[in-house]
Amino acid sequence: MSENKSIHSRILIAATPFFVAALLIFGKLIYIQYVEGPDLRAESQSDIIKEKVIKAERGNIYSSDGKLLATTVPVFDLYMDPITVESEVFNREVPHLAKALSEQFDHKTAPAWESYLRQKRSSKKRYVKLAEEVSFADLQTIKSFPIFNLGRFSGGLIYEQENYRTRPLEKIGARTIGYDNERGRTGIEGAYSSFLTGIDGARLKQKVAKEKWKPITGSYTIEPRNGLDVISTIDTKVQDVVHHELLKALERFDADHGCAVVMDVKTGAIKGIANLGRTEEGTYFERRNYAVWESTEPGSTFKLASVLVALEDGLADTNTLVDTEEGIYTIYNKKIKDSNVKNGKGGYGKVSLKRAFEVSSNVGIVKLVYDHYHQRPEDFVDRLYTLGINKPLGVSIKGETAPLIPKPGDANWSGITLPWMAFGYQVSLTPLQILSLYNAVANNGIMVKPRFVEEVREHGRLLKKNEVAVLNPAICSKQTLQKLQSMLNGVVQNGTATNIKNPVVSIAGKTGTCQLNYWKKATRDYQASFAGYFPADNPQYSCIVVINKPNLHRGYYGSTVAAPVFKAIAQNMYGDLPKNLEALTENNFFVEAQQSSGLDDAETNTLPNLVGKDGAEALSWLENQGYKVKVQGIGKVKWQYPQAGSNLGKSALIELRLG
Repeated sequence: MSENKSIHSRILIAATPFFVAALLIFGKLIYIQYVEGPDLRAESQSDIIKEKVIKAERGNIYSSDGKLLATTVPVFDLYMDPITVESEVFNREVPHLAKALSEQFDHKTAPAWESYLRQKRSSKKRYVKLAEEVSFADLQTIKSFPIFNLGRFSGGLIYEQENYRTRPLEKIGARTIGYDNERGRTGIEGAYSSFLTGIDGARLKQKVAKEKWKPITGSYTIEPRNGLDVISTIDTKVQDVVHHELLKALERFDADHGCAVVMDVKTGAIKGIANLGRTEEGTYFERRNYAVWESTEPGSTFKLASVLVALEDGLADTNTLVDTEEGIYTIYNKKIKDSNVKNGKGGYGKVSLKRAFEVSSNVGIVKLVYDHYHQRPEDFVDRLYTLGINKPLGVSIKGETAPLIPKPGDANWSGITLPWMAFGYQVSLTPLQILSLYNAVANNGIMVKPRFVEEVREHGRLLKKNEVAVLNPAICSKQTLQKLQSMLNGVVQNGTATNIKNPVVSIAGKTGTCQLNYWKKATRDYQASFAGYFPADNPQYSCIVVINKPNLHRGYYGSTVAAPVFKAIAQNMYGDLPKNLEALTENNFFVEAQQSSGLDDAETNTLPNLVGKDGAEALSWLENQGYKVKVQGIGKVKWQYPQAGSNLGKSALIELRLG
């Protein structure tokens, strides 16, 4: 008996720890169930169901003529949750669904799709990949497929939207339109990001796989608010002309890079801007916004400022004689030469200041400035500063480089600084800053700030309008202004730019040829430019063309490299300017189009052959004739309807395809 008690005692002692452990576990279970349970269930639920951010769509950027320059295009990644589909429906309809998917996506046959979906369902997969980057239109088609047409929850179709920023004009104007992403903020996209960016929304989603979520409601918990639309100043017809004319010149002269800008004289609105740089393959694309960013010594286009100062200070007049001698002038053992010097001789002798400006005599302009200002160079610099060209324009697009206009006392000021400044060296400005000065001369002396954006709108409703900003209400007196206008007109009529005289549109402006890195004797690179405005007698647009490092064997003077681009732009745009339309019909474009069709000029209602003609020019002519025109693409006309020779009424619709 005592032995049995001993055995029971030992069993009890041995079992006691297990009993205590069981009590503790039971107690913990009770604690978890009733004390911690609600919090744990809520935490578990929060891991499975979460409010996920829904990105708002970015606003659109439009041209001034209503064309899309940048927009957000939604694409969708497609998945299926086959578990949510009832077994009877799945088994009956999956062959039909597989057939529809095989017709929509050709990378799998119908049997392969059916096998794929059945296998994923049997292995309890709830996030089965179907396709990536499906368009909105294709998504609507796929929603009508068998099973999927039961609805988003009963049919198991899951789609996730991604938004891609796209530019309908592709690379044309890319640096001005810009971007706002991980690379940074540039152009209009960057400058107006606060307007274009919307307010994100939220939607409840359920976790169905690792990092995979599907909506559990058909509506948002917070509705996303899309961004606002920005209306730029860019005119797509002008932009097309500027881009292609610059591109042709860069290719012709095998240049490194260049830019061209067209600005509305009265408002400062940038109507067209192209910035093209050469790739290693020899093609050109918009590498940087050279017009806004690249600051260089401008060369002879700066002579406008030098002459303005002398005229405004009353130290000279257009008929003041300057002695260019034989085209060589030496200061502090540094020689200044005219472009016509050969074998040590050249120059233009004694000529008027107006003539010296027209032929772009370096010696004539330098002697004028140096003779009057070398004792007090600060007077010359101070007058330049009153123009405002020593300050940045403050344009909305980021990246503008500040001008460099040295003054006495600066560390880099020397005895040759003043004379070198007179003909556009030892100063540094961007093409847009130079253009603003020429635009002021065209605008009766009023210097306006260049603008890239007209308005900000929400669903067509005006929210913000960019008004014209005046930087300097009067750069000089009216008398000086008239003299400057006469001199700029003389450059084209009698000077270095007679090659761009145009019977269709009058041009006023100044050529520029600047040697880059001239202190490096081993290199000979040039910058060719032309700045001015048109029509000369009633300025409506100003323009600058700058082409850097052209092939020296093909040409490098501003008159031969840059000025013809200016002429082509002006001539192409002239169809859109208010004028006597009778002159337009004498345009070579019209005559050549009629002749290429074998038509008599008298057949004014007969459509000429437009194929091969510049698209912007063709559009301009047709609209001025009163026709309605539908255009697709950019570049030259590849196809037209109706065909050449068709007899049309003025209400006819003409379709053009460009490429």
